[in-house]
Amino acid sequence: MNYRISNKQVFEQAQVRSVSDVPLTEEELQNGMLLATSKADPTLALYLVEVEGQKKFEVRWDDSRELFTGWYSAWENFDWCLNIAGN
Repeated sequence: MNYRISNKQVFEQAQVRSVSDVPLTEEELQNGMLLATSKADPTLALYLVEVEGQKKFEVRWDDSRELFTGWYSAWENFDWCLNIAGN
């Protein structure tokens, strides 16, 4: 496994059902909830964020950020970045 899971409960929930009921702290509302980080490059991370009242996934790498509505598209992008970061 080339990544570390930071919040196992939410990480696993995202794979099987909606995360709309996941409460975010005030700090997480500002910065997002860290779900996973690359072992090869700590600037590559997957977050759960709230945008205009909706939970979304955000892949951050260096100064780049990309938002995704669904888990699978976010995970596909994160996994693709993991492969590049590992090479």
